[in-house]
Amino acid sequence: TKDLLSVILYPLILFGHQDCASPPVIKNGAVLGPLLESYKNGSWVEYGCQHYHFLDGPSTVYCDHGNWTEQPTCLEPCTLNVTDMDSNNLTLKWRREELVFLHGDLIEFECKQGYSFLQTAIPSPGRTQCDHGRLNYPKCPSLEK
Repeated sequence: TKDLLSVILYPLILFGHQDCASPPVIKNGAVLGPLLESYKNGSWVEYGCQHYHFLDGPSTVYCDHGNWTEQPTCLEPCTLNVTDMDSNNLTLKWRREELVFLHGDLIEFECKQGYSFLQTAIPSPGRTQCDHGRLNYPKCPSLEK
């Protein structure tokens, strides 16, 4: 029976203490530390994102019996396109140096002189939100008919 117990228990003991290999690489992000060759069960690493990228999910990831818990994603920022703004007759409502916005940021536009937002039921027709690096620009048609 000793042999039978070792056949059953030994793999269970090994499985219960499996180490993890290097944590997964994430797009536009990196492991901040600690950087090791292997990680003991229960140990953790911290993730961070590149400049202007928004960390979505847990920043701390754990080694759990040989597997890493769920990693975060780094969501892309939105960069204002001056050509798109001009073609939609838009200017930024608030002056700022940077034309980069984080995922989830609200951006407020105004129409250029001689143009106006279409009359809609939307309370702030000049407001849009950065969504995974994409912007839907409001439109300002000419006031002249």
